[in-house]
Amino acid sequence: MTGWQRTRKVAAVITIATAVATGCYPATAAGADNDSEALSLADSATTTATTRRDWHATFEVGLGSYSAASQATNADMADTLRLSSSISYDKALTSDWRVFFSNRLDAGWRDGTGQYNAINTLKQAYLSWQPSETTVFDVGRINLREGVASGFNPTDFFKANAIRSIVSIDPASLRENRLGSVMLRNQVLWPNGAFSWLVSPKLASQPSEATFNPDFGATNSQTRYMLTLTQRLFGTVAPQWLLYGGDGIAPQLGMNVAMLLNSGTTGFFEYAGGRGMAFSTSSNGSQSFHSRLATGLTHTFANNLSLTIEYDYDGASADHATWSGLATDPVRYWQYRSKINAAQDLTTRQALFSYVTWQDAFVRRLNMTAMMHYDLTDHSSSTWLEARYQWTRADVALQWKTNRGASYSSYGADLQKQVWQAVLTFFF
Repeated sequence: MTGWQRTRKVAAVITIATAVATGCYPATAAGADNDSEALSLADSATTTATTRRDWHATFEVGLGSYSAASQATNADMADTLRLSSSISYDKALTSDWRVFFSNRLDAGWRDGTGQYNAINTLKQAYLSWQPSETTVFDVGRINLREGVASGFNPTDFFKANAIRSIVSIDPASLRENRLGSVMLRNQVLWPNGAFSWLVSPKLASQPSEATFNPDFGATNSQTRYMLTLTQRLFGTVAPQWLLYGGDGIAPQLGMNVAMLLNSGTTGFFEYAGGRGMAFSTSSNGSQSFHSRLATGLTHTFANNLSLTIEYDYDGASADHATWSGLATDPVRYWQYRSKINAAQDLTTRQALFSYVTWQDAFVRRLNMTAMMHYDLTDHSSSTWLEARYQWTRADVALQWKTNRGASYSSYGADLQKQVWQAVLTFFF
């Protein structure tokens, strides 16, 4: 086993302890773009090594129809066409140096509007140096993902302004297919824990409107830092503590913990708190302390069906009174929605999230997914269903999404009331 593999194995074991069976893992110490790679190394450290490819690519075609929220019926469905390509590169330059790169291009067309757009997302591009088996330095653009919850991640501090193109509302897709942040990161590992620090500098004041540039202003508009400490206490319980802040950002404290409740059930808790402005407050408003949390459990049944139920809370988002007031002022309402969408936080104070996956449903290689967001403030909801059949080098999926709620509710205000989409993905 090489030094890189030993380091990834230690990082993967720590990661598993903090996010057992939740399906949502932070980046590994060696910085793999695909987190499952590190997990598989931890599980198969004694198996025979196989030939590893440096390049991976996908090509995707999506054909769909949608109805606008303003339409009383679904009779006038508009058609959409999407073409997407993704490429990743992970190459060992020497025994101590590696280079990582991943990029995604999405091009779409919408019937009836004549709208065509193409957006390029440079997800990751960084250099990694491992001077010892327990120390790693990374520099460049990194898609840093933190948190053990599924529907809402309070400790995912680098998610703001990171999404340039939405091709799926599946949380895993939103976390994977987003713009990374330029940073310098150092990670140190020991048998039952890890410590990391990072600095992400300011590179531009405002996001660029161009679609094919790296858009440094989107995720590097201010200087930021983060410290992370993970230490296994007992069994699979290894809390992760985070301290995040920066230029104009008051220190934010975060915590992630997951534990195995029984042979098939995992509980998880994610929290972040600190001073800041509420989203409904103007830019010159006063700051106050806000808490955000996500907690729930995931249960896996014997038939490969997994159910996640999660409660989400965001103290910086609108409570019932504030939300009702925004609904009477369209200008402030859409300004507020714009802030929330950029930050990827909850639209209102409280919500419920459920996620169901069923692998090999009915027949082998057929995977079913169901997801629901329910707003506890205005009682609107969003439901998403997917059936996906997998071959060795291709997938085909059928997806359906619908939103329910009043015109100015959290999900009722979505411009698309109902969406159908068929997706064909090729892997190279």
